[in-house]
Amino acid sequence: WAGRTGVGNKVEDNVLVVSGGTLTTAAYGGLVENKVRDASGNLLTTGDAESNALVIAADAANPSAPPTITGDVYGAKVTVKDGAAKKNTAAISGGTVTGNVYGSAVLDAGASGKAAKSSVTIKGGAITGDVFGGFTGGTGDAGENTVEITGGTLAGNVTGGRAVSGDADSNTVRVMVNAGSVTGGSSTGGSASHNKVYITNASI
Repeated sequence: WAGRTGVGNKVEDNVLVVSGGTLTTAAYGGLVENKVRDASGNLLTTGDAESNALVIAADAANPSAPPTITGDVYGAKVTVKDGAAKKNTAAISGGTVTGNVYGSAVLDAGASGKAAKSSVTIKGGAITGDVFGGFTGGTGDAGENTVEITGGTLAGNVTGGRAVSGDADSNTVRVMVNAGSVTGGSSTGGSASHNKVYITNASI
């Protein structure tokens, strides 16, 4: 990670650049955890991530040895229930990622925070997992996220905003390479409206 908190502070304005070598774990522009407990022994649930970035690109000085990441990659990941993630980005122009790609992710199943106004941009490289502009695993919304894929190879599915129980509205996806399914916004328990998908010269 480029920036991390373990006590629920705000994580912002961090940039992680991966330009070579092999990572066998996840990569984060920003990571929010909270291991502080209240007087009753319960873990606190606060902590936000904003304006963090992950960049994956081959080193210009050594382009024949691009990076390989075997875990998931995140512009920012928030693990607490009341935290939000917004304006985080993941940009990939080379290398291999065998996990999923997230602009912003709020993953706790009980989380109420949003994953919003975040983006994934892919111009090159090989992605074998799925791609999400924004993802929420609880009741939080995943809205106003963007995915743009203009190069590279993609084996998985693409979603602008995915919310398990919240709303997934006003997300945008642009795809110019072959992919699995392509979805602007998807929600199991909420609305999915005003999403846009643009597919050009690609087989889906």
